[in-house]
Amino acid sequence: MADNLFSPNKFLSELNGSRGPAKSSLYDVRILPPPIFVSLGTSYRKYLEPLSMLCESAEMPGKSFVTENVRIYGPGYNVPYLTTYQNIALTFLCTNVHTERLLFDLWMDSAISPRTNNARFPKGNGSNYLTNIEVTQYDLQEKPIYRAKLIDAFPLSIAPQQLSWADDAFQRLTVSFLYQKYESDIIPT
Repeated sequence: MADNLFSPNKFLSELNGSRGPAKSSLYDVRILPPPIFVSLGTSYRKYLEPLSMLCESAEMPGKSFVTENVRIYGPGYNVPYLTTYQNIALTFLCTNVHTERLLFDLWMDSAISPRTNNARFPKGNGSNYLTNIEVTQYDLQEKPIYRAKLIDAFPLSIAPQQLSWADDAFQRLTVSFLYQKYESDIIPT
């Protein structure tokens, strides 16, 4: 009789050997202050640091290859030549002082001035709006198991916020971020 590739015992053994399945609810997001906030002095900290606790949902970054079909002789085959990174969305609970929305408005205004509509392109030390964002996932013992560091991130869009007399739910703010690349590390236990 052939060895069964899948069995409940093998499945449970694999999960238990890996300390169980990862929970999507055990995470935190840390947005490092972009230079535009640092230039405002230390007052930005009391508004920016709570964003980590107010981040209701987040995404781990994704990436894919751009490929080119190559054909030397016979059927062609795809060869990767460029890595692309997908946007991530972070959703924040809003407070009654609405600093979350004001921070992201200010951040986006530092990239393109709303008065002149002129873009500011400097990269690196000359940029006021690029920063790093860290998304960390934890195990059941609250030990970090995976971290993705988004390099040169900035908000691409702020989603519209629905207001309604018929709804008494908490208000949320969803912000989509672009980034140049991400670095990941699996944290040894």
